[in-house]
Amino acid sequence: MATVDLEHVTVRLDAVTALDDVSVHVADGELLGVIGGSGSGKTTLLRAVAGLVEVAAGTVRIAGVDVTAAPTAARGVSMVFQRAALIPHRDVRGNVAFPLELRHDREPEIDTRVTAETRALHIEELLARSPRELSTGEAQLVQVARALVRTPRLLLLDEPLAGLDSPLTSRLRLELRSLQQGYAVTTLLATNDPLEAMTMPDRLVVMEDGRIVQAGTPLDVYERPATLTAAAATGAVSTVPVTMEAEGDTSWLVHPGFRLRSPCAASAAREGARVVLAFRPTAARIAADGPVHGVISEVGIVTGTVTVALDGSDAATPDEVVVAAPGPPRRRGERVALHIPDVLLFDATTGASVEAA
Repeated sequence: MATVDLEHVTVRLDAVTALDDVSVHVADGELLGVIGGSGSGKTTLLRAVAGLVEVAAGTVRIAGVDVTAAPTAARGVSMVFQRAALIPHRDVRGNVAFPLELRHDREPEIDTRVTAETRALHIEELLARSPRELSTGEAQLVQVARALVRTPRLLLLDEPLAGLDSPLTSRLRLELRSLQQGYAVTTLLATNDPLEAMTMPDRLVVMEDGRIVQAGTPLDVYERPATLTAAAATGAVSTVPVTMEAEGDTSWLVHPGFRLRSPCAASAAREGARVVLAFRPTAARIAADGPVHGVISEVGIVTGTVTVALDGSDAATPDEVVVAAPGPPRRRGERVALHIPDVLLFDATTGASVEAA
């Protein structure tokens, strides 16, 4: 299929730098997840690869060929948007067949390809329907079939499952990954869904303010996020503002309601620093001897978690954390103690990870 290389790519949209000196390599057949908050540059990165935005500086290569100035039609790229953009006056068959008609394929070949793709996505019964007769999920499936029908060198997925109901999202997630692997098509997936980020891509890049701030496997980013944004993009995370204090060779994380030993070594530079203590729900547990205390404000029966309002925080807007709570059901209003052995620390101003010494 194709490799993809962005080399020091900058894109400016009006007065805003949407991509700022971005470099990334996507291997042949790889599914690369592009994650980050709203406005981080995820969609712009995909559009730069597709040729839908002008590159102000840098180079875009597909299969080693410089396509920076090439039109979209010459790049062998198919793109699936968050909102299905179907041709309103064509039925489903006409929409799926359209890319093949543009390249003047023969009708028997078009029929064969349309049948194969619609069967693969289990939407062959929709072929005679018009776009206005489709549900949101059905329209998205048609858009995916249209993107794959000509077997593109490169598939770009821009939050393709956003806004769909949960059962359909689960099905589509499996379908897309299975089709991507079956075709071995190089794919970029922009998403802000942690479950998609953790289950679909081979590798992730995390974007903030138009820059890539971290790259690695989903597990790497989950376990060792370089920024608070990376932590939030890969799963549920609770955050609490604390101050770092030194006591001899030991560094402490101090909150009005608790005092925890820090994984960072004590240093004069960190004395008094404001940091964000963060942890995953499964990284904490309710324990009678836990040093962190609070009151259960919410019980997540389905998720198996509880939300705890921490002692020492503002009563009007308390610091709340979510903790896994296996075992007997807990009650709202119940006082609990928490043991949090595995914490992540981030700079309160920049959001960057505070590395353990």
